[in-house]
Amino acid sequence: MATKFEAGHVLTMDDSLTVYSPGAVVFEGQTLVYVGPPDRYRESVAQEVVIPEGVLMPGLINGHSHAAMSLMRGLADDSPFFEWLTQHVWPVEARLTADDIRLGVLLAAAEMIHSGTVGFADMYFEVDAACESVDKSGMRAWISRGLDKPSEEKLAQSLEFCRTWRGRADGRIQTMLGPHAPYTCPPEFLQEIAESAVAHALGIHIHLSESAEEMRQMQERYQKTPIQLAYDAGIFKARTLIAHGVYIQEDDLPYLEGLAGGVISCPVSNAKLGNGILPYPLLRGAGVTVGLGTDGAASTNSLDMFLEMKALAWMQKMREGKPEAFRAIDALWAATRGSAAVLGHQGGMLALGRPADFIVVDGKRAHTTPELDVVANLVYAASGADVRYVVINGHIVLQEGIITTFDEKAVLQEAQTRAEHLLEGRDGA
Repeated sequence: MATKFEAGHVLTMDDSLTVYSPGAVVFEGQTLVYVGPPDRYRESVAQEVVIPEGVLMPGLINGHSHAAMSLMRGLADDSPFFEWLTQHVWPVEARLTADDIRLGVLLAAAEMIHSGTVGFADMYFEVDAACESVDKSGMRAWISRGLDKPSEEKLAQSLEFCRTWRGRADGRIQTMLGPHAPYTCPPEFLQEIAESAVAHALGIHIHLSESAEEMRQMQERYQKTPIQLAYDAGIFKARTLIAHGVYIQEDDLPYLEGLAGGVISCPVSNAKLGNGILPYPLLRGAGVTVGLGTDGAASTNSLDMFLEMKALAWMQKMREGKPEAFRAIDALWAATRGSAAVLGHQGGMLALGRPADFIVVDGKRAHTTPELDVVANLVYAASGADVRYVVINGHIVLQEGIITTFDEKAVLQEAQTRAEHLLEGRDGA
């Protein structure tokens, strides 16, 4: 039997940006079977949820993360990027166990669910443990094992992981190959990964053009930009998720022509680490798809995609020097349709036959009143704390602010203990 959700507004994010006020969605199993005015659906339903003050919209998709880094939230804040990465993050990561990863992913899932994220693309290690937590959480995920140095063994393990977990958890788990970046993976290894991705019809998740130091290193080593190096290695022959892309330049655009996939902007992480602002107009003008992500909580601290939407809009306006350069709807599109398109996913919009992935945001809080522009309120005023319901793959995973799939309180308690233990090890205690 079907389930019906009715709300004061339904933002479909379809090609016409249709909004129903009021509106309703109906789903059976994992699929939407109706989107439109509430009174036009007259079939019987097994369950009906009515939130007159709610804004129902597609769930947000976090296009780039390292979920288990939630255990490192606040680690070496305000450090320079490469110092932060090599002297602080990597030493702690060397101590992480599969149980740490399992717990860290659940901690991240709790935060993401509460703030309206229905799926995330992740690059890390101990990926079997990560997938177990994704399965338990009820979320969607595109998981890749980070490949941070040339290793035939690790590439073979990555391919085996991709075969084992692809399509598991009722299709909520998809797999990708994850070469970390061109400063950790030399061109010959990137070429092997690219050939494997094409042979096994897998996407690629890679950091490219993230920092000025990366640009300098690639020019010194190879006399190429990271984008040019990845292209020459054949990476873009597969669907490619380019994380960050802050330093993509006009000379790179011919190499991105016809790219399946796109760039995931992480504005808060890029700002906090001093790495800069994505050249959004340059990319969109060239037809490159742009989605939105948070990066890991060790750099971003927050996994709230509502914050990322604000940051994306603010920084683009500042970069261009004019408020009309980037609109609220552009940010909402990046967090839904954009990320979905980069990943090749059918979600990110509400329409017949699409996945039953949506959220309901409370539209009647003090900070979202008056309601003069629903989209502007969502992007510029609302926060993840305003999310009341989250439905993923036809299952209610957040109901009136309560996670239904796992014991959140137990996860928070264990996460504090594990994080303290990891930092004690770093300090030699």
